[in-house]
Order: sequence, then C-alpha cells, then structure tokens
Amino acid sequence: MMKFYSVLFSVFLLISVCRSLPASDDATAETVRLESDNNGVDKYSFAYETSNGITRNEEGVLKSAEGDAEGVLAVHGSTSWTAPDGKKYEISFTADETGYHPSFKLVP
Repeated sequence: MMKFYSVLFSVFLLISVCRSLPASDDATAETVRLESDNNGVDKYSFAYETSNGITRNEEGVLKSAEGDAEGVLAVHGSTSWTAPDGKKYEISFTADETGYHPSFKLVP
C-alpha cells in the first residue's frame, strides 16, 4: 500500500512541476486574423494568422471538366511558420484534376 501512495505522490508532484513551467508561444497562441468566404456552391476561401506567426490561406473554385458532370475542385493555398531554429518556412500548393502539387521553401 505504501508503494501505491509513493507512486501517486510522484505523479501529483510531476503534474505540479509541469503545470508551473512557462507555456510555449505555441501553447498560448491566439488567432489574430480570420477571414472566411464560402458561397456554399462553387467557391470558398479562408485565411488566418496566429499570434505566434503562423499564417494559412486557401481558395477553392469548382470548375467544369470535360466528361465530368459534377466538375472539379481546383484549390491553391499556402501556409508559413517560424521554426524553433528561427527560420521561416512556407509550403504553397495547388490541387486539381492533375493531383496535389506542393512547393516548399525557406523564406528569407
């Protein structure tokens, strides 16, 4: 029984220490900008930015395709963030009937 209480005490001690550590920027990040437009039929777009420097935007349009009665969704967008090493990265992409085409770069 004593062993059980020792383990229980250790767990509570570990939780207390972890909660007292300062939170990282990611854990406390807030949305500082949010835009959204969706007509519910043939197009949408959204964009957001967080207080820790993450940005994301995307736009999609339904376009007619030969032989496809429902059409094809063509999408393009990007996301960027600053890594723990201080470098800023960006992924841009397009996606349509030809597939998903990402592009990765280090932002100067």
